[in-house]
Amino acid sequence: MTPHLRQAVLVSALLVTAAAAQAQTLLPDRYAKSCPLLVPVDAPYLQPKRLKPDEVALKNAAGCLSPADAVYGRDGCPTKLCPNPKGLSL
Repeated sequence: MTPHLRQAVLVSALLVTAAAAQAQTLLPDRYAKSCPLLVPVDAPYLQPKRLKPDEVALKNAAGCLSPADAVYGRDGCPTKLCPNPKGLSL
């Protein structure tokens, strides 16, 4: 993969994650604030979205798909950010 293509893929992944986080902020406060913040307070748009509890096992089994991804707890909250993607390789 060329460096330009790799950068485009990473930027796309960050934009998708940012859009998901922005969509999460539109939820009622009791849902949006129920997970601990894993990112800097001044960058909440980088927070991985909360999953439905029944989606967690499949997501965690897929591994870290991007640097903006996370490992999830049983309640659907992200528990830690993925430092090194190990899932799908492009």
